[in-house]
Amino acid sequence: MFARILLVLGLTLLAVQIPAAAQAAAPAGYTLVWSDEFNGTSVDTSKWNYRTDVKGWSAQRPENVTVGNGLMTIHLKEEPYNGMAYSGGGLISKKAFRYGYYETRAKTNVGSGWHTSFWAMAGDGSNTYHSGRRTEIDGFEMDSHLPGRLTHNVHGWKPDGTKTTVSSGHYTTGFDTSAAFHTYGFEWAETQVKFYVDGVLKYTGNYSPTCCTQHDFINVWLTTIAINLQNSPGVDTSALPGQVQFDYVRYYQRDGYTDNEGPTAYRYAETGTWTTSSIRGHTLENTSRYSDEPGASATWGAWLPAAGTYDVYIYKIVYPGSDTGSRIDVTHSGGTSTQSLDYTAGSTGWVKLGTWSFGAGENGSVKLTRSNGNARADAVKFVRVS
Repeated sequence: MFARILLVLGLTLLAVQIPAAAQAAAPAGYTLVWSDEFNGTSVDTSKWNYRTDVKGWSAQRPENVTVGNGLMTIHLKEEPYNGMAYSGGGLISKKAFRYGYYETRAKTNVGSGWHTSFWAMAGDGSNTYHSGRRTEIDGFEMDSHLPGRLTHNVHGWKPDGTKTTVSSGHYTTGFDTSAAFHTYGFEWAETQVKFYVDGVLKYTGNYSPTCCTQHDFINVWLTTIAINLQNSPGVDTSALPGQVQFDYVRYYQRDGYTDNEGPTAYRYAETGTWTTSSIRGHTLENTSRYSDEPGASATWGAWLPAAGTYDVYIYKIVYPGSDTGSRIDVTHSGGTSTQSLDYTAGSTGWVKLGTWSFGAGENGSVKLTRSNGNARADAVKFVRVS
């Protein structure tokens, strides 16, 4: 009898256990700054928007997304809704991010006709393509009639709707994405994106901030829709209702950037009169600023994910008539260090100011003060080294 009780208990535990794959870890130096472990009983609408567009063969419904038992589930249905015969769904983060490491753990559906993605692009889910989008990173894309194949992509969208793409192409994973949970991650750095599956690097796509389009801030999407991709045979109605499940989603950050515009501009301040320049900043569509007023200054406040040692850089725009001796003050944990930069010499790009220790959070700053010619301001970055 005792053995039988143990057997029943063991079977019960197996029934509720989530199939496990090796859980990946963020690359060294990264700190977790945003996540959803889906441990509640409903979608946290302070973090998420619902996908509500109509695309392919399905309309997307908020009602198709549930949270429970440590999982977010997208329910896939055969039903007439908003002009479509099928309905899918998904979540889009309200917060937008930039460079860092993004990761999720997911199990896809059984049955053809559905496209599941862990991806990131500016938008709120009300339509597929936000007019202001520039960067799209597809952590993974999977079409359910090919559950053993994935693709990873980086799309640089242009204002006219065309795009530049770097892609791994579809490749065989060696496992069935619908049979168990697997971990998918991508590390977006300033010149490239690295894609990981179960902690193994699968593809590196080069993506320079000056080659394609602006490196904007992106929202995280966890979505499944019905659509004809990769010669899909159509929706397998015998497998419906179906489901796709996500165990968690996490965003890690290592470095800190502050721009004169965009979501980090609240950390940027000016004194004196400044004007937006026709000379672009450190990404293709990012603007820069200039001032010819004596004593004018620009200050970039830092936000750092963790206390540590950081290399500090300023983006120097070289142009005739610019300041030959801009004063640069870097405030760090040890005090303030001062130097000068000649904005008429050398080439445009990041200039390393030095290496210092900083505390976590809004801690530290870089201040530029005009000396003679046109002072020029764009962005600074703090790159963690230890």
